[in-house]
Amino acid sequence: MRTNYRVNAGVRFEVFSRDQLEELFNGVLHVMDKIGLDVHHEEARNILADAGAHVEDKRVRIPTHLVKRALATAPRSFTIYARDGNPAHDIQIGPGRAHFGPGPTPPNFIDVETLERRPYVRDDARIVATVVDALPNIDFCESLGTISDVPTDLAAAYEFATMFPRTTKPIVAWSFGWDDSNDIHQIAITEAGGQEAFERRPNYIHYCEPLSPLVSTFEAVDKVIFAARHAVPVIFTTCALAGGTAPVTPAGIIIQTTAESFMGLVLSQIIRPGLPFFTGGVLSVMDMSAMILSYGAPELSLMMAGVTELAHYCGLPLWQTGGCTDSKCLDEQASLEGSLSVFFSALSGGDLCHDVGYTESGMTGSILQTVMMDDAIGYSRRITRGIEVTPDTLAVDVIRDVGPDGHYLYHDHTMQHFKTEFWYPNLCDRHNYEEWAAEGKQTMRARVIDRTREILATHNPSPVRPETAEAITAIMAAAENRVKNKP
Repeated sequence: MRTNYRVNAGVRFEVFSRDQLEELFNGVLHVMDKIGLDVHHEEARNILADAGAHVEDKRVRIPTHLVKRALATAPRSFTIYARDGNPAHDIQIGPGRAHFGPGPTPPNFIDVETLERRPYVRDDARIVATVVDALPNIDFCESLGTISDVPTDLAAAYEFATMFPRTTKPIVAWSFGWDDSNDIHQIAITEAGGQEAFERRPNYIHYCEPLSPLVSTFEAVDKVIFAARHAVPVIFTTCALAGGTAPVTPAGIIIQTTAESFMGLVLSQIIRPGLPFFTGGVLSVMDMSAMILSYGAPELSLMMAGVTELAHYCGLPLWQTGGCTDSKCLDEQASLEGSLSVFFSALSGGDLCHDVGYTESGMTGSILQTVMMDDAIGYSRRITRGIEVTPDTLAVDVIRDVGPDGHYLYHDHTMQHFKTEFWYPNLCDRHNYEEWAAEGKQTMRARVIDRTREILATHNPSPVRPETAEAITAIMAAAENRVKNKP
């Protein structure tokens, strides 16, 4: 019997050595302890001070022992549950598992019918959630936009209220503050069966974003406090530009953004030890010629792979980035940039990879891009699954059975394995030329558009409970009154 024999190991991409990861981690600890971060939230500063942090005005310095205590209580593995109890749509967070979904907040959207860029409206949240629910390789839902045709303060709550009935997959929600965080949470716990039931089976994650460099804004911190007090799994992630709001070097931006994210980690674990927490960041370059955050740059994939390794070294899951592009439309550039970033996210094992469907440097959401990337994710997952080595897969007996000059087409071994060993695309065309021509010579772009429209015409997600539908109506009506009567 063999020992220390790695069976079924997947394919992984590594950037750093163990010694380099230790250096990076020590750099994070130095920034937090010796430089500190500005925390624009008095209650949060008091919580941190009571736990042993050094607070001077808004500057907070976190001693190493507090960081390590937080890392010891934050779980590496946990589950985010499908709202309807379907285990196929649960997200199992743990080593070696990469999950994919769209991103939030672009102001614009590519209209599925006209294919034109326009402002994002409420019905687009329905479109995105419906398509996400149908795509086999998209694991969680975000909106790909910020709703423009509702009161601004209610855009995030309307987004959640619109998406929640249209997909059973977990949603990553964002909010402006405490009020709409509570609106979102009340919808989620109604479907879950109450707060205690939600705590056993959380069905959404809350997204919070501090500011680079080294600023924890009031809104971002307030939402971490809300999430911790209501047992909501939380993401605390920055969006830093190398050479703009973070050091130009990959190692430098990884250290800074990890320190920014770890402020939320420490705070959340003080309030609720064991709360599921995602560290992370959207790390890319500030293109010095175009003056944009580039979503198609190779440095994005490299930096994200590096920060993923550091997170895993520290025992945390990571909020990853991929499937995005700087292209303005569904073209070859969008396919190239999106597919490569998806592949590297899969190779690095990024736990939740978002922004699948971002175009135009994050200014426009495109569900068409998401649909195209669904095939790229499936392709990447087949590679990262690796090669299984067992007596059965070695197939020595099968080779003996067939012998020289035979074939394997009808062999039982082929019948047993071909559906699982081979990846079959939904969009990439493998027909011969004559068959392709007979079907109208469709390009990938045309197939993506047709499939998106077909999903919207035919897919019916599992409905929410009747009491949840009633709660959504009541909660949003109360939110409208709250905003209307706001002084």
